Amino acid sequence: NIKLNNKIIAIENADPGYDWLFSYKISGLITKFGGINSHMAIRCREFNLPAVIGCGEYLYNKIINQNEITLDCKFNKIDFLGIQ
Repeated sequence: NIKLNNKIIAIENADPGYDWLFSYKISGLITKFGGINSHMAIRCREFNLPAVIGCGEYLYNKIINQNEITLDCKFNKIDFLGIQ
């Protein structure tokens, strides 16, 4: 039983193989690789979903080691609330 609803999801690649994520009510998406025209970026725009697409290895690794983050796309900001 996967509990993804109301979660910000972090995946390495922004490819169509992860389209199943949109069947859940996720709160946001973060990818290590990908770009503004990647499949997942387009899907996030379709769902008006906050996203950080292609953030790179350093930031991705920092993000996945947190207990809690928030995405503020209006100000291009990630808040690290559960710093480990």
